[in-house]
Order: sequence, then structure tokens, then C-alpha cells
Amino acid sequence: MNSRAETSAFEAWKKEARELAGRQELITHASRNELRKALIELDALFRSAPGIVHKAYRNLTERRIEGARDNFTSSIGDGHLLWSLSDETPELAALKIGGLIREIDRALADRRSQWPISSGEWHIEQLGCWFIPRQGASALRPARRPQAYSKRGLLFHRILPTVIQGYPVHVVDTRTLHSTASDASKWRMGACLFKVLKLKPEFACLAGDKRFVIAGIEAPSAEDAISEQIAQALKENCIAIVWPELTVSPGLRESIVKLLRDRDVADELEAPEILIPGTWHERSENGVVNRARIYDGYGEERLTYDKIAPYADDDWGTEAITAGDRICVLATEGALIGVAICLDFCDVCETPFTELDVDVMLVPSMGNDRTMQGHQITAAQVEVRFGTRSFVVQHPTHTAFKDDRLGTILPLLKAPNAVSAKELAQKTVWAAYKWGLDT
Repeated sequence: MNSRAETSAFEAWKKEARELAGRQELITHASRNELRKALIELDALFRSAPGIVHKAYRNLTERRIEGARDNFTSSIGDGHLLWSLSDETPELAALKIGGLIREIDRALADRRSQWPISSGEWHIEQLGCWFIPRQGASALRPARRPQAYSKRGLLFHRILPTVIQGYPVHVVDTRTLHSTASDASKWRMGACLFKVLKLKPEFACLAGDKRFVIAGIEAPSAEDAISEQIAQALKENCIAIVWPELTVSPGLRESIVKLLRDRDVADELEAPEILIPGTWHERSENGVVNRARIYDGYGEERLTYDKIAPYADDDWGTEAITAGDRICVLATEGALIGVAICLDFCDVCETPFTELDVDVMLVPSMGNDRTMQGHQITAAQVEVRFGTRSFVVQHPTHTAFKDDRLGTILPLLKAPNAVSAKELAQKTVWAAYKWGLDT
């Protein structure tokens, strides 16, 4: 039995749905843009549905959703958007609108050769979203009961808001022809750490509050380490390579980029899709920022991301940075990939990343076991909501661990908070991690 409040919310939502159906009924020869707009409107409608509709959707089998989709094949194929809601139960409402969304989603995908959507058209400002074609029902997110709508509503496109919690969302097309990109079971992510690395902070005082920035590092074996790391990443066909936060100085970053650019053109080993050579405190037009520079596997810079949430403790004080003002997403061949830096992706902060529907999060970090536990909690939240997997590469803070680890790595686990931070220790400068399909 539904409560009176649930029934009232459901009836109000059905009224909103009937109004949308009335507007869409006027479309008789839908163009690509009209179908795309209709799909965005229907997706927004479903996401705004009361909890009883979302619970009903979770219980729907894929066979029933696909059967409902078949009911709309003829009308959508003829360019008509004919549907309605009257006295349906939450289950039947979820089934009908879920099936309609699937059919428009599939129709746009089937007509991609006649109706291409270039990356320049992904951003639809007037509708407040990014509309991104994907390569089909991905192995990253196989649709099945009892998944939520947010995991399996759309199979061939992804819709992201242009703003999350006040932060503009910026999407960059970084698609390549990497041979393993579309098969998550073959994915490998590289975690790069350093031995005997010492941070060199500079301190200042502002209104009685201690502030710090990292001015340099001491890492006598770092050049040898990055040579080994790049060689192993190519040998193991890694999709992405990540170094920790504040461990890669500008000079060391230049060495990493040079190793990529100076590769033999006859080398048959595939370049990775994405490299994040840690982060660094850089001076920008808005002040000092903690910036990650993201490169493709050929050493070309694709975008920069500035940390949103500054670090603070009683010893070093507060990280003296200007907070970043946008969220960044990379659209590669196989996945949508988000980037965050340490506390940006941590349960101790209110983070916009719990609302970002991507396949993978890459997070350079610096901290202790408590920091990693915060990452694990956020990683679990986004996995449950979207199916997102998270890859965190963390260097110890100035208080070193006692178990000889060089850092702590959160691999691409389905249940990221099911293991202790201690079990996530990495004791080598290089390790590659597979997609955790069954964990």
C-alpha cells in the first residue's frame, strides 16, 4: 500500500507527464533534433519521478522493458511521439515511459550514420545538458534487474547536466582507436608511485591562519621511476596512467611528456588514452591553484582541472589555493571519465561528483588511511547510483605509513568499501590494476 503522500506525489507527477505527452503529440515528423529534445525531456521527467516509480523500475526485468519498447517502434519510426498516462500504477507508468525512452534512445543510435551528432553538438545550452552518444550497451554497465533507472535507462547515449551544485560541467572529446577501449574486461589502469619522495612546503600566515604551498620535491630516483612506469604502461596496454597529487613537479612532468612524444614511430605498442601526471601548485590568473594537467597517450595536453576542496591539518595549516570552478569529463572511446583531486572526491566534503554520471573516476590523492576511507565511501556511493568505478592513486602525507608501502591504491572495484585501506597498499613504483568485474 502506498501512503497518502506517495499517492499525492505520484498523481502530481502523472499530471506533469500528461502535459509533456500533450506537447510531444504535436510532433508528427520528428527530426533528429526533435527526437533528441524529446529524449532529454523524457529522461528529466523520469528522473523527477517519485520514489515509488523508481522502486517499480528496479523490479522490471529487461524482457519487460524491451517488450514495452517494441510497442513504440512503429510510431517512433514514422516520426510520431504518441503516448499517454491515465490511471496507470507506478509499475505500469515506469514500464511505459521506460520503454518509450529506450525506443527513442535506440532510434537515434540506429540512425547515427544518417543523423550524426558531432562532439561540437554535444552541448545543448538551451536544454541545460550535454547529450553524448556512446558506442552501445557497454560492458561497463550491463543492463539488468534490479538496477535503477540511472544505471540502465539509456543504453546508447548519456545525458549530463551542464551545471552540478553550481559547478559548470566541461566535456572534452578524447576518443581514440585504442583496441581494448570498448572491452572493460581487458582494461588495465597504471598506478605510479615514488620511493624516498620528500615534499618541500613553503609556509605563510594569513589572518593568523597558517597556509602552505608545495614549492618543490626531493625525489632522487624519480627520473628512473618514470622511465620504468611509461615502459610498463605501454607493455601492459594500460588505458590510463595516474600519479599522485603534488608529487610531479613541472620539470618531472616535462620528462614524462617527452618520454611519450619521443617514442619510436614504429613502436607497435599502443599508447594509453589518458595520463594524469599528478598535480602541482601553479600560479594562474586567479592565484595559486592545485592543477592536474591531463594528457593523451601521445603527450598532447587535453585539459586542465583545478582542485575544488583545499586540504587542511593542524601541522601544515590550510592549502593556500584558489578553488577550482568547474567539473571536467573526458569522453574516450570506451568510457566517460571524470577527474577529481583528493578531497574533491571524499565523504568529508559535500562533493558534486556524487551527481556526475560517468563510467570511471580518476583521482590523484595525498593522504592517510582516513583519507582513503573517505574515497572508498564516495566511490561506493557513485557505484551504487551510476555504476561508476573509481581509481584513486594516493601518496602518503608527511606522516609516513609504517608498513613499507609507497602509497595506497583504490582499484576499479564494484564494492570499493569492502576492503580495508591497509589492504590497498602498493609497495612498488609501478602496478597495473584490472577492472574488478566480480569484486
